[in-house]
Amino acid sequence: MRTGISYMGHHNPKHVAADLEDIKALGCDDVLLACQENDFVYMRGKPDFFPALAKNAGIRPLMILWGALNLFGGGKSSQFLLDNPQTHQVHKDGSYDPAGCYNNQFCVEYIKKLIDYSIKQGFKGYFIDEPSLLDCYCLSCQQDFELMFGQALHDAETKLIYEFRRKCVVNYVKTITEHVKLVDPNMETLCCVMPRDRVLWASTAGIETLDNLGTDIYWVNEDTDIKQMSPMVNELACLCRDNNKKHHQWLQAWGVQKGREMRIREQGEVLLREKPDTLYVWAYQAQLGTSETCEDPAASWAAACKILKKAKGI
Repeated sequence: MRTGISYMGHHNPKHVAADLEDIKALGCDDVLLACQENDFVYMRGKPDFFPALAKNAGIRPLMILWGALNLFGGGKSSQFLLDNPQTHQVHKDGSYDPAGCYNNQFCVEYIKKLIDYSIKQGFKGYFIDEPSLLDCYCLSCQQDFELMFGQALHDAETKLIYEFRRKCVVNYVKTITEHVKLVDPNMETLCCVMPRDRVLWASTAGIETLDNLGTDIYWVNEDTDIKQMSPMVNELACLCRDNNKKHHQWLQAWGVQKGREMRIREQGEVLLREKPDTLYVWAYQAQLGTSETCEDPAASWAAACKILKKAKGI
């Protein structure tokens, strides 16, 4: 089983190198560098130095855009949207949403530009983080809907709109993974589709240019019986196997409430028994120093480390 950790990183290579040695001691194979848009403009030490430092530490560097276009994860702070207001999502009443729309080609081209830069710097994989159904009525969505169904989006039935939203997610993942493979066929393409979007698993697994599909059952702060994890993990594992995909699962080590740390261990044990191809942890040192940090970061990180070490027999 491969293991890995998401990492917010630092622009100073001295600190990155030290953290990578810490991560290597856990036996991790992969590190997913979570980059914000500003990291490609103002804090470029993160994407510039990271691949070579990870290689030196014997760890594979993967790129994940954290909060790009104010979508897909945390760290939502998009200069691109500030500079290009026409790329925002639009509510049905015509008001603007603070997030961008992945049906807008200007947004897609911007993401491709960041991917191209990452590939040039030496990253070995690109991770699409939690693509979700949008509730957008921008001009791009309206045009795409009319081309797809021959009628106006504003007047369509809810069922048809829902079908459109599902197709848009799959089209986005397909578009991005095709671009990655076109630029570098050896780059691994990965995508995490959340449990709440379980309906998208089968169609996403069918994307030819996607290599690795997973999900994130983040139940640490819930009382949901962890026995319910296994059927979900098995369902996704079967879809991945049937479509010749690798299968990954995420373990939560962010936003964990104090006193819930044992749930990290319990969920991690389930995932170890189910044996996905890869087990990832979000995030390094329990997201210490961010708005997603755990209430007791040391305890949460210790619990996650126990699972990572057990996965590798350390």
